[in-house]
Amino acid sequence: MDLKKILGFGVVFWILMFVIVSVFIAFKLYPGGTEVLIAVIAGVVSYILAGFAKPKDRAEALKFGISWVIVGVVLDALITLRFSPGIFQMWTLWLGYALVLLAPTLKVKQA
Repeated sequence: MDLKKILGFGVVFWILMFVIVSVFIAFKLYPGGTEVLIAVIAGVVSYILAGFAKPKDRAEALKFGISWVIVGVVLDALITLRFSPGIFQMWTLWLGYALVLLAPTLKVKQA
């Protein structure tokens, strides 16, 4: 598995989600009932990125998911925590990360 794919797609995922959440905040839609929607969007974004990453099997897909979650948590700890100190207490954040973890496995082609 290519380390550039792991880290690159992980960073791309995090940037996309940061922008998406920022747009929701700008339009005063977040927070306010859209937290679960954001978690689902995170899963969809992960699913789409997995299509570009092209995991060969479920084990590789899980490696992508785990790696993307780790990259996301680290970047959230370094950057997002400054803007939203309670981010890691939000259950919807962890729901989103669970979806990110599992979504790449849905992109594996069945033999």
